[in-house]
Amino acid sequence: MTPTELGARPLTRDERVNGPSLSRISSGHDDVILAVAGEIDISNAEDLADDVRSLVDGAEGQVVLGLQDCGFIDATGIKALIVLARELQTRGQTLVLSGLNGEPRRVFEITGLLRGRDFAIRDRAAASTEDDDER
Repeated sequence: MTPTELGARPLTRDERVNGPSLSRISSGHDDVILAVAGEIDISNAEDLADDVRSLVDGAEGQVVLGLQDCGFIDATGIKALIVLARELQTRGQTLVLSGLNGEPRRVFEITGLLRGRDFAIRDRAAASTEDDDER
């Protein structure tokens, strides 16, 4: 589900400029589902990664990061996600990126990160993680 489907209002342009918002979406599984809205760049990538770490502390399932409402990601944001994915891998977890579209998807395509070496990639937004069991 997207934040909009969950009743959250879309961010205004001014809110997006100030950095991304991160929301935790409840899941019936051990997985943690998070939604990112806004832009991930050099000014906020480390703070976002720290916020994700805080929200997944103690979790044992996959960490699903919904990026369908993320309008931009730069190299610093990509690096933060790679570091996060590798940290999770050392704990036996997977970082799943879902809903990649627009410019962020283009960046992942250009860099070859859609091949899923560091992350699992799910094309549609995550309401549950059952689809990942098929991968």
